[in-house]
Amino acid sequence: MKEHTKAFTATLLFIGLVFLRSGFEKISEGQFVNSLGKILTGIALKNPYPWYKDFLYNVAIPNSKSFATLTMYGEFLAGLSITVSCLYLLFSKTKNQVAIYVLILGLIGGLFLNLNFWLGFGYTSPATDSLNLLMFFIELIGTITLFRFLRGEK
Repeated sequence: MKEHTKAFTATLLFIGLVFLRSGFEKISEGQFVNSLGKILTGIALKNPYPWYKDFLYNVAIPNSKSFATLTMYGEFLAGLSITVSCLYLLFSKTKNQVAIYVLILGLIGGLFLNLNFWLGFGYTSPATDSLNLLMFFIELIGTITLFRFLRGEK
């Protein structure tokens, strides 16, 4: 594996570890499912995107327990797939297409999560805004690059 490829894979590994940790904490603490409705209600009050605010009030908040479950397991599974596949790609002598597909699936999950975190919480602070956008674009670049690799493009 080329050095620049290793560096980018290590960057994706870091993103995977962020999701893995976040999802694991939500699952292990056991309070996220019951608290998400209140969190989303507070966030929706000042959300600058009217269509997303409507989504929060009409879909996410009434179904907050389902959304919380999907979010915490989505974070955990995206993190697990990104982390395991990156470790495999970094340390294996052969490049298995299954690992690349698993990485792509994890990155697509991460894209979806970061986009929603940015839409919901990005306005709350410059750090939340920039971190979610940064992660989103790194995941997008990774997904596009891996699809091109699978198609045989350089």
